Amino acid sequence: MDRQLVANPIKQDEFLFDMKGRVRNVGLPPSPANSLLPLFEAVSNSIHAIEMRFGPDATKSGKITIEIIRRDGKVTSHPMGFKVIDNGIGLNNENWKSFRTSDSELKIQRGGKGVGRLAWLKALNNCHISSVFTEDSISRSRTFDFALKGRTNNPIHNQIIKDESSAEVGTTVNLTPFLPAYEAQCPKKFETIAAKLVGHFLKYCITDTLPKTYLIDENESIEIGVFYKTNQEKNEIQTIKRGDDVEDEIHVYHILLNKKLKFLETGGVHWVFYAGNDRVVKETPVDGQLGLKYVGKNSDCVYTALVTGTYLDSHVNAERTAFTFGTETYDEIHRRVIDGARDFLFEYIDRVRQAQMETAEKVIRENPQFLPFRANLCEVVNTLSLSTQDEESIFVELSRKKRRARKHLESDLRSIKDGNLDELDSEVERISKAVNDEKKASLAEYVVRRKSILDLLGHYLKHADSEKSRYYKEEAVHELIVPMRSASEDLNYDAHNLWVLDDRFAYYSYFWSDKPIKKYVKDTDSTKEPDVTIISDRPLAFRREGRDEPVIIIEFKRPGRDDYDFNSSPVTQILRYVDNFRKGSGIKDKDGAIIRPMHNGVRFICYVIADFTPTLLNVIDYSVARSPTPDGRGFFGIDADRNTTIEIIPYEKMLEDARLRNEAFFRRLELC
Repeated sequence: MDRQLVANPIKQDEFLFDMKGRVRNVGLPPSPANSLLPLFEAVSNSIHAIEMRFGPDATKSGKITIEIIRRDGKVTSHPMGFKVIDNGIGLNNENWKSFRTSDSELKIQRGGKGVGRLAWLKALNNCHISSVFTEDSISRSRTFDFALKGRTNNPIHNQIIKDESSAEVGTTVNLTPFLPAYEAQCPKKFETIAAKLVGHFLKYCITDTLPKTYLIDENESIEIGVFYKTNQEKNEIQTIKRGDDVEDEIHVYHILLNKKLKFLETGGVHWVFYAGNDRVVKETPVDGQLGLKYVGKNSDCVYTALVTGTYLDSHVNAERTAFTFGTETYDEIHRRVIDGARDFLFEYIDRVRQAQMETAEKVIRENPQFLPFRANLCEVVNTLSLSTQDEESIFVELSRKKRRARKHLESDLRSIKDGNLDELDSEVERISKAVNDEKKASLAEYVVRRKSILDLLGHYLKHADSEKSRYYKEEAVHELIVPMRSASEDLNYDAHNLWVLDDRFAYYSYFWSDKPIKKYVKDTDSTKEPDVTIISDRPLAFRREGRDEPVIIIEFKRPGRDDYDFNSSPVTQILRYVDNFRKGSGIKDKDGAIIRPMHNGVRFICYVIADFTPTLLNVIDYSVARSPTPDGRGFFGIDADRNTTIEIIPYEKMLEDARLRNEAFFRRLELC
């Protein structure tokens, strides 16, 4: 007869809960914040127990004591754990059932997730709990250890229940010792731990609903609520919506706290804390959005906001480490919180705006390409991020705005050409003004560049060493006016500053600086190197009909030089250059093409720029260039045989003439 095997239906269908696996999967890596989470969970349990016992009188009648347990009894060592004592309702049968139930309904009713005790198992080697409670008018005590030991899946060990006749109702939780990784991460300083407690239970502190909670160390003690109030300078409550078309109300508590109560050491000065079920879930630094350093009457406060509401309460994950609503919802809530923060911090933000205005004014004075912004500067500054405060940052922002304005202008101009504008007359007037502003800004930028060049040239022409009367070298001045050993083929035509000598030179097409004559004059082997040679095949301005534009040669002499003789006369040097040019068949470009044929009719206009020292005046007196200029400050002369005019100009006259030619522009821009 076959025997039928019947499985035990109860054991076969039983749901098995792996406590060790559940704890292993709790996301709680060792860190300063996570090492305190077991303490926060214990304090939260104490608050709930006190509220269950005393109801509306919980704040007045409840008491929590937190003792820091240090390994060697020294305040310099890391805490090895904490002891939390409360006078709450205790672990009666209902609470004991909830304690033993993961994700219990009792905790959910109070906004808890019922998983806080898992943090104890994750971070601590052992917890010892002792609780006194009243059940059926009988006072009893319950003691046990709470830890994962051996192979058992049950973390409750050594439970003892007995009657008590005189013990006070309440619970003591010994959270010790930490596992080594968490002990190493736990904050050491007493005030740091106090500040972290305030930060985690911020809503209780703000609303003054925290039961009397004492933090005790080896040699000091404070009440957390008093600690918070002592360090609070200002607070304000605001109600916002999480969106335009929703009814959910969100409460924002704006607070100024003394900087020693700064809850987080890294990431910023000012923070917004988002709370669910009265406990902080998300922390967001807002320094960049507020653009403020320390604030307050004595500039020693940080801004903190606490954001709460039923919508946030109902969207917290099990570990209380994140909200379950989407990024768009968070961004919209955060935007409204920051708007409220700016209202709350208006007097401090206004100071930043004033400083931004002053800095922007300075940037515009030094960079007049931004002049169009001056008319509505206040409006422009109000669009800047509050963190944009230094000159460089404001320069970059104004550059961006200038570029966007130019792009917008180009789009408007295309619209006019395409006939897409309805109100053509008014739009043309507006766009014409924008075009004029753009042109004025570009001209202003060019004028400021000229002013800077002339200021620098004036500096070069001063004594570098007043005691020894040693001047800057000729090369420094030369390099400023036109880069040495360069040519127009290597640079943009406006990359030089030859306008310092004569504005017409800014428009000439070709120049060579310190280049051997044979490099750009065909059919000559001369290695002489004039400081600057300028010609034009088709000058951009000042062309005279029927006349070939001259070849310009410029020679710079070292400022302060006073050792000239007839062998080193600059006039003789210039004329030798002319002779070498005339030996060639023409001036050529880099490809060898003739851009200026050389014949007897080609004129040369030559300049010598030098300081009029005694030896220079002596050699000038015996040269073709000994005639005084009309203003009496220089000399000129003509060598008819060479069709050459030579003018000798002192550095100071060159600089003064350049300043006079540009003075009207400088004055218009308030640059002089």
